[in-house]
This record gives sequence, C-alpha cells and structure tokens, in this order.
Amino acid sequence: MKSRLHIGVSAAAWLLATTATGFAGQVSCDGFALSYDGSAEKKTCLDENTSTGDMTSEMKELRVHDHGSYLAVAYETTGTRTYLPFHSPRELLHVSSFTDVQTWGPSRKIGEFDTIAFTGAPAGHDVQLACALFVRYSGNAGNHELNGGPGAKDAVRGVYCATPASLTPAQQKDGFYSVVEQVLGKLTIPPTQ
Repeated sequence: MKSRLHIGVSAAAWLLATTATGFAGQVSCDGFALSYDGSAEKKTCLDENTSTGDMTSEMKELRVHDHGSYLAVAYETTGTRTYLPFHSPRELLHVSSFTDVQTWGPSRKIGEFDTIAFTGAPAGHDVQLACALFVRYSGNAGNHELNGGPGAKDAVRGVYCATPASLTPAQQKDGFYSVVEQVLGKLTIPPTQ
C-alpha cells in the first residue's frame, strides 16, 4: 500500500509539472476522452480549463491505480494563439520528480508514443520503481516563430510505474518496454489532429 501511494504521488506530481496549471475538477470516467481497458483498483478522471488571458487550452487527465502499478495520462489540447513546446521523454525525465534515475537505453517508439524506461525513486522516498515516461504531440502550431521552439496544438503525456516485486525477472530492465507496450495498448486517447 505504501509503495502504491509513492507511485501515485510522484507520477501525479510529474504530470502536473509538465502540463499547464489551473483548477482541475473530478468528473465521471464514463464517456471520458481518455480510457484504460486494463486491470484497475481505482480510476480517477479530471477535467481542467487551463486557459489564461487570450490563450486557450484544456487538459484531461486519467489516473489508474492497480496493485503494484500506477498510470497517469494527460491530454492537453490548445486553441487559438496557443501551442505546446516539443519536449523529448528524456527532457521530461530531467524535470520529473524522480531521483536516483537510471535510464534503460535510448528512447523507443511504442505505437504513437516516444517512450523512455527507467528506474527511479519518487522525490522524498527511497523506494526504487520501474517506470516509463511517454509522450505524443500532434497538430500544427502554425507558420509563425514560437518563443519556446517548435511545438504542437495537442499533447498526450504520461507515466507508468510498477513496483519491482510486481514484475517477473523477464519484465525488468529491457523487458519493461514489453510491459509498457501492453499497458499503452489498453489505453484509448483522442486521435491525432
């Protein structure tokens, strides 16, 4: 139970740090833009208007708790005069709330997602978890110069973590990418724009 809490707190903190800030409200997961068709002890869905001034954006977040694992996924979509700068999974990992991070080789493409697997400890805890960050950008931000570099109109960012005890030896290290591929295969997200 304690490890599950650490996974959820760290993953949620990372996800919130990489998306726009605003006020999220919990909503029903029935008919929600994001869904997960895998094992889950608890699913939570959040909807948030992240617009500021004349820039418009909205974020939808799905959090899935299961025995020994945690999945957090955010879908952010923008409107007029707004874009989301591109960041690789490795760049996102550097701003995450994980410490003692050891990556398992280069990023990989899993379906539509750029993905990086790693071990790390949630900030403030000494438990090591097997995790993967994944991201997909879509939509053209237009033909104008962007201050933050190239970007997109929409982004799906997420993190999946599992306790080492919940994984077989074959599912650890490089084999963790197969676990992540199965998890992402059960995830439903909005189509690319």
